[in-house]
Amino acid sequence: MGFSNGANCRVWEVAKISDTNTKIRISISRKNKQTGDYEQDFSGYVNCVGEMAAKQALQLEEGARIRLGEVDVTTKYDGVRRTVFTYFHVYSFQEVEDE
Repeated sequence: MGFSNGANCRVWEVAKISDTNTKIRISISRKNKQTGDYEQDFSGYVNCVGEMAAKQALQLEEGARIRLGEVDVTTKYDGVRRTVFTYFHVYSFQEVEDE
């Protein structure tokens, strides 16, 4: 499924950036039906943006599982560095129990 609305994630790090932005490191995996093994679809840092999402993210502990609500991906080109930066934003999510 990758980084998208409704994806289930595991949280590995939580860091406060500001009152309206908390950075978390997540991973998203899916089960390969042929092998039975889990394969990683996404891993990286995302920003929980907005007062509610940022505050809620600060309560998460390492290993917590969440289901993404509203998410967005943006890019920005830096002409000086000639590099494209990709930003992953989470505006809502809910904590879920381990299955």
